[in-house]
Amino acid sequence: MSEFAKEEELKKMLENKFGAGVSAVDIRRARRVWLEAAPEKLVEILKFMKAAGYNHISTITGFDEGENLGAFYHATDNHIMATIKVKTPLSSPKLPTITGIFPGAISYERELEDLFGIKIEGLAPGRRYPLSDDFPKDQYPLRKSWKTADFQAARKSASAKEAK
Repeated sequence: MSEFAKEEELKKMLENKFGAGVSAVDIRRARRVWLEAAPEKLVEILKFMKAAGYNHISTITGFDEGENLGAFYHATDNHIMATIKVKTPLSSPKLPTITGIFPGAISYERELEDLFGIKIEGLAPGRRYPLSDDFPKDQYPLRKSWKTADFQAARKSASAKEAK
């Protein structure tokens, strides 16, 4: 039996179920499986994984690759961590909500909206998180292109409008 039997089982299960819907499925070390997926497959993949025992999203990590934004969804069955990379174009960044599968993902999804400007489709309305409600709109501090000077100018502009 291979040292990575459980990891290989997960890899095969995902490839058999989703075919071209998943790519770059890779086992880089014990207890870790990485894969890439199209945004339109994310919900279906996570539903399938939850039914297979991956019933915990440990975190969602946003990223900026320049022309693409995206997120890593880290799902676990408490033995193996599966990391699903999903990309979306910077020109129109959007991903589906997974709160219907993992309700606790709401704060991570709000972070993606607030800090990266990725629209989470289907996310229930609510307060901004983690930025304050008065933080300038269209300012996304974890994007590579974000500059403190742009933030300061936006804040001054908002203050001037409020003073009138």
